[in-house]
Amino acid sequence: MSHVDVLIIGGGPSGLSAALTLARQNHTVVLFDTSEGRASASPRIHGFSCWDHKAPEEYLEFARNELKPYKCFTAVDVHVAKLATINTHFKATDKNGATYEGKKVILANGVVDVFPDVLGYADCWGKGIFHNLFAQAYQEDIANIQAGVLAVDWIAMPQFTIHMTHLASQLASSVTIYTNGNEELAKEIAPTLEGKPWKSDTRKIARLRLKSPNETAVEITFEDGSTTLEAFVAHNPMTKVRGPFAQQLGIKLVATGGQYETSGPFNATSVPGIFAVGDTTNMFKVWPNAVASGAQAAAGIAIMLQEEKWGLPTIYR
Repeated sequence: MSHVDVLIIGGGPSGLSAALTLARQNHTVVLFDTSEGRASASPRIHGFSCWDHKAPEEYLEFARNELKPYKCFTAVDVHVAKLATINTHFKATDKNGATYEGKKVILANGVVDVFPDVLGYADCWGKGIFHNLFAQAYQEDIANIQAGVLAVDWIAMPQFTIHMTHLASQLASSVTIYTNGNEELAKEIAPTLEGKPWKSDTRKIARLRLKSPNETAVEITFEDGSTTLEAFVAHNPMTKVRGPFAQQLGIKLVATGGQYETSGPFNATSVPGIFAVGDTTNMFKVWPNAVASGAQAAAGIAIMLQEEKWGLPTIYR
């Protein structure tokens, strides 16, 4: 069994950021990575300073290579099947049966998107259907751009329908809100649409598909057989935390199940010694936030480990 200061589950931007912060204070780290992440559907990262327009896999490779000189850091490309407590420490068991023990745990393994029940949605996700309009769907000249908002699942809550619409409206000259048969939503938002280049369409959707593999345009086919084309479609799917660890250790989740319930400046979970970072804790799931949360949690963990090492009172409560 390998014994280290911190076990990091997840090798995305938040996990790698946490690992680097801990390594800079000579804390021993084992990072588990299975190369699973939401960014795999997107060919480019945007809105991330110094990495705008670059591929996500290039960033991850660069960040991991930065860690290679640190002898206190070990990366293991394997899936963690089980996480358990051992007295005040934690034991991770990988899918091959190997075990690792750590004093603290960082959950950086992200979330899984739960797509709406609309045919073709998954094929368009990250290519023509975008959830983060700060990073995706940017248009320099919006004069002739028409965009859509898919108002289903939680985006069918009126406040979030309008939220997504005004963000899309910054990148398009007109926006159509597709309620997929939800007449009540269309009536509720109608007063807000007045005087704006926004409209609703209540027809039920039969299928979504990309116009071509190299374009963001999405063709919407309705149940009546008619079609329309949008330059892009805005929608944010529901999410659930990746992995079985909440159930295994009784870690509390928020009401939707899409994030861990955390507290304090270092994103402590409801289980002492376990921290969550990145998409598992933030509604605004973007790379800059992931990197920042990983570094901040790791700094707090380093302080706690050193206070415990020297028998000092905690400076943060």
